[in-house]
Amino acid sequence: GLALSGLVPELWISRIRAAAFGTATIEALVNPGPLVVALFGTGKIAHEIVPMLARALKVSELRINSRRPESMAAFVAAHAPKVEFALRAEPQAPCAVAGADVVITLTDSTRPLVLPGTLEPGAVACSMGGGNELDYGVLAGSQRLIVDDPDFASEGGDGGAWIAQGHLSRESFAARIDARACDVVARKKPGRLAATDRIVAIVQGVAIGDIAFSAYALQEAKKFGRGKLVELP
Repeated sequence: GLALSGLVPELWISRIRAAAFGTATIEALVNPGPLVVALFGTGKIAHEIVPMLARALKVSELRINSRRPESMAAFVAAHAPKVEFALRAEPQAPCAVAGADVVITLTDSTRPLVLPGTLEPGAVACSMGGGNELDYGVLAGSQRLIVDDPDFASEGGDGGAWIAQGHLSRESFAARIDARACDVVARKKPGRLAATDRIVAIVQGVAIGDIAFSAYALQEAKKFGRGKLVELP
């Protein structure tokens, strides 16, 4: 039979999982650094992804874009002292994208933040939000499309938006996918074919990852004597 091993806060573990999945996918797709990264969004997942990017990638500069100046200022103040690369606010979206090797969107925007013709050759655009963050022209101008789950990617986020806008059908969207993120990370399928490939990655997270991360968190808590024993009614 099954027995309860422990309780892990779902919102916390989901943020960790989403940031980790995005970072792992980007790491498998980028050209060698040093890299300029543009990060759209200053929410909780964005806060989690910065230290992961710092560990996984050779970053030279991280540009933060958000709708509110105070959010950008607070984000820079929270992370700049902890990283070894330049971290600055960039309130103008086109300036954030210009020359960036990696563009990460972590917002609830319903209007595209990244427009056609702005993504550099060889750049990776990683769409992680639930709205329409990349204009369809960004995909049309890219050589590769990577998603974590084809069905989910066709329902929400940019994939769902492009289908709703009539640019693609569910079938043509599925046919456009070159590989799943898990296969790219596991090196079962290639992510990048050429250094100049523009790559769009839609990484919204697979919920089953929460189980694996929760199990690891419980294992580590037990190892270091963390956590609290509670009596359940």
